[in-house]
Amino acid sequence: MEIAPIGRVVSNEGGRAEIEVLPQYQDGLYRIEESDEILVLYLFDRTDEVRMRVHPRGDPRNPEVGVFASRSPMRPNHIAATVVKLVAVNGNVLTVEGMDALDGSPVVDIKPAKRRDEAKLL
Repeated sequence: MEIAPIGRVVSNEGGRAEIEVLPQYQDGLYRIEESDEILVLYLFDRTDEVRMRVHPRGDPRNPEVGVFASRSPMRPNHIAATVVKLVAVNGNVLTVEGMDALDGSPVVDIKPAKRRDEAKLL
């Protein structure tokens, strides 16, 4: 199985980040601004280590848990997911709040998490 990045995190400061989508995938962002929140799937690309038990946040003072009960990057497939607030769309660049990825992290998919018109449907 091969998964290719569709973009990358280009900054992550002060709780605000940008996701730069590769030009060939920009058309896939059509109407994404209709979402308040998006689910971003990205890769933990700075570790090859895999552990089945970890201390949350890498802090040994935290009780050990299974890797699937944590957000640790030391997972078998090094896939990460986070829901972020979509702040702005400028061409192929998304500005978001709440991103927990490092600068340069490869983004492999983006999905709507909460649409602006969802409240009207309830």
